Amino acid sequence: MSLFTHAALLALGGAIGTLLRAGLTSFATRCLGVGFPWGTLLVNVLGSLAFGLIVGLARTRGWMTLGLETLLLVGTLGGFTTYSSFAFQSAEMLESGRLLQALAYIVVTNAAAIAAIWLGIKLAS
Repeated sequence: MSLFTHAALLALGGAIGTLLRAGLTSFATRCLGVGFPWGTLLVNVLGSLAFGLIVGLARTRGWMTLGLETLLLVGTLGGFTTYSSFAFQSAEMLESGRLLQALAYIVVTNAAAIAAIWLGIKLAS
């Protein structure tokens, strides 16, 4: 794959993932409020599930080309998932003295994301 094609797939996937993340985060905020970063939690878990499904399907069906991997996993899911936001929001909670809320957020996000990757791979198998 040429450098231009690789860059174009990354840009396209990143744009798609970013728009999906913004829409889902906005929807979650409207539905669940702003007291907890529900949108980021939802995006991270769904992004992990999608990653697991795609990898699981690729492993069992052998359809993952380098171009598709670049578009879906690196570009789209790279633009969609928000672990940097997760880390920042966790630090903000800790700095504001919300220790239990921060710990709950950290544990639930990581446990659910790992479980979602596993589930995605199993569902795809």
